Amino acid sequence: MNNQDENLEEMSAMSAGAVAGPSGQAPDSNNNDYYISRADFLEELKLREIVQECISEIHKEKTILKQTKLNEETKLRSILKKLIIEAKKDIEDVPHESTAINLLEELLKQVLPNLEIGFKTLTTSSEQRNSFRAHIINAVDTALRTEDINRQGGVAATEEDILNLDESEEIEEVEIKVADDPLSDEDKFIDIEDTPPEEEEDTFGIEGQDETGKAMAKRSFDNIEKNIVETYDVLDNPKDQDVFKEYLITNLKLYFDKWEKELGTVSEPTTDEYEKEKASIETAEVPGEEPEPEAVGADLSL
Repeated sequence: MNNQDENLEEMSAMSAGAVAGPSGQAPDSNNNDYYISRADFLEELKLREIVQECISEIHKEKTILKQTKLNEETKLRSILKKLIIEAKKDIEDVPHESTAINLLEELLKQVLPNLEIGFKTLTTSSEQRNSFRAHIINAVDTALRTEDINRQGGVAATEEDILNLDESEEIEEVEIKVADDPLSDEDKFIDIEDTPPEEEEDTFGIEGQDETGKAMAKRSFDNIEKNIVETYDVLDNPKDQDVFKEYLITNLKLYFDKWEKELGTVSEPTTDEYEKEKASIETAEVPGEEPEPEAVGADLSL
């Protein structure tokens, strides 16, 4: 076979896809970056798994440490809060140097809730609340002054005065005489009709003050009068009595001021008829000429 025939056979073999070299060999050095053995691949997976477990454990430990620290802070805050409350309670439990102030503090705890409810119920107008306030303060002052008068013996004789009556004094005998002449028919008449009771004088009201505020004040004062009088009667020292009266009136005024601020702006009640009439006035056709309001219910059929 000559050289020409050998070249033809070689070209034919190459066109059929034959590649020289043993099968199963590793790629040449130029393709090493794209090749990894199965053993190396499994080893890398195992290494990655170990790293992930380590990261998870570290994260878990940090979470536990953070939660523990948070629990310790919460516990510490609770302890500090308890200590502060106890310290504050110890301070509040220390009695005042004045007996009157100590009794007044207990009295205010009893009467202020009742007064606050009555005062804050009056939301229609400030005149009602001003009336309530004036009547309460006036009634408290009058009650304390009355107790002072009673202590001075201006109301009735004491039991001691009654017991010290001179027993040697002669008791006047009352002689009952029976008339000799028979009574006339007119004299025999017995009137059994009840005498109309006299109208009681209103000693609670203040002239010129709102009647609704007065009525609410009367109701509230009836609920607290006994507490005030009984507490005041405990005090025998004149200095304590003066302190009690002064500080009671002062505190009532201060609390009324406080409740008034808490109410803020009270919305004024309205009616559908008022809003309708107001709208018709505002949308009047003639500028500057205000139509007269129509009487509500004036056109009701008879």
